[in-house]
Amino acid sequence: MGMVGGATAATVVAPMVMRRAHAAFGEFPSNAGMVMLPVGVRAKRVLEIFLYGGLSQWETLYSVPGRAMNTVFDNTSMITACGSNSIDTRRIGVDAAGANVELGPFAHQLWARQDVVSRMRLAVQRHNLEPHEAAVPQALTGRPVGQPSAAGLGAHIQRARIELTPSHRASPHSYVFATGGISSDNIAAAAAAGSHPGSARPLLIKTDNTERLAELLGRPTVGTARASHDALVAAYTAQYDKRLEWPGRGRVRSAKTDDFKISFETTKRADAIRDVLPELATQSGTSCGRSEGQNIPKMALTAAAKLLTHKDEPASYVCVSDIGLYEASGGGGYDTHSNNARDTAVNFNNMMTALLGIIQKPDEPIDVFKISLDDTLIILNTEFGRTPWKQDADSSGRNHHPHGYVTAFIGGPTTPGISGAIGEDGIATTFATPAQNRIAALLAMGIWPFAHEGFAVSDVAGAGTEIEAAAASMQAFLGRTA
Repeated sequence: MGMVGGATAATVVAPMVMRRAHAAFGEFPSNAGMVMLPVGVRAKRVLEIFLYGGLSQWETLYSVPGRAMNTVFDNTSMITACGSNSIDTRRIGVDAAGANVELGPFAHQLWARQDVVSRMRLAVQRHNLEPHEAAVPQALTGRPVGQPSAAGLGAHIQRARIELTPSHRASPHSYVFATGGISSDNIAAAAAAGSHPGSARPLLIKTDNTERLAELLGRPTVGTARASHDALVAAYTAQYDKRLEWPGRGRVRSAKTDDFKISFETTKRADAIRDVLPELATQSGTSCGRSEGQNIPKMALTAAAKLLTHKDEPASYVCVSDIGLYEASGGGGYDTHSNNARDTAVNFNNMMTALLGIIQKPDEPIDVFKISLDDTLIILNTEFGRTPWKQDADSSGRNHHPHGYVTAFIGGPTTPGISGAIGEDGIATTFATPAQNRIAALLAMGIWPFAHEGFAVSDVAGAGTEIEAAAASMQAFLGRTA
């Protein structure tokens, strides 16, 4: 069963898959072959773009002709300034309820990139968390806020890379570019390690303060005394480790000490990390007639492409927080409580320009700094959508709407189409959950997601086994089970 239809899903009772207690994180159990993608089909890396604020789906990725919710009600001139009245190649598929779905006017750049649309699957999602503070971490981790085990996708991927394909690389496997926003919205959840060891934590980079990061990686506080400093800290660490040994029984567990040791070893490799990181040069941007001197989404996406295509130590995961070319009325790039059309059009168009600019076209010369959809999975994620009606009778905005919205999986093992459906009242009738979004992304990478640091069968309604949970999540977001 690929999607959940409200409360109608049946629960199937069956034995859970048992695995060895010492199995590496991400290792598939022996009986999971039916949901294991072939090596040549799996994604090698993931680029996740988090559309911070809650993207209005109606004018962008999920437009059904004839429905009132798809009317650009507050600023129709934006269709001319940042869209198109053409209907050519807008139809992208039929949803689970049989409705014809088109790309909206503010996704017009995709109309001319059928190489991208032909690799894109839209998945209808639904949950019940309306505040950003709760919805953002759930979208990024698949877990409600406050759960200690909640980890970002990058932590799962980095842990799996370390344990399944160990190497001597000095740089991280996962990066998170984040900046701006309201601290209580928990955007940093993208870099959360949850129950994973400290070595799984992605490198968090504040896109608007990269000069400070470069300075810190140079370790200016120790200067020329670096070797002596490191030797002293190593000696103190060894002394403390000795105190944790139980006579005749070995060392006791101390997660905080282990995390410190990992952080210390990472600090000693600061030069190597600095060598991998691209320069985040300031770039300006113009979108729909609006110009700004600093285009943070473009800066981050340009850097992400270079990390993902690095010739020696390519990243396996990069998350970019899209805060818009400028801040929307409610914050972030897409929290459009007023001026919905203006803010959505400008910021979504700006993101699409930057994203399509780093995706290799089939008919252009190979660019070593552009990503290929053949080996890279792109995820357009957001915490919720916007209401199918105006926020108020005289409003030009839309309110928070987690009850029916869409996310997009592009490239990698994804097959095109639409999973799920949103009814004429704006409520999803068939849908998947944020947890399934994360589960499917891991399976697309060839990483088994079911472990105490990851996800459980109960995260997928209607599933009775890990195999069933995996199959349902893959069907919803990848359009396949193997």
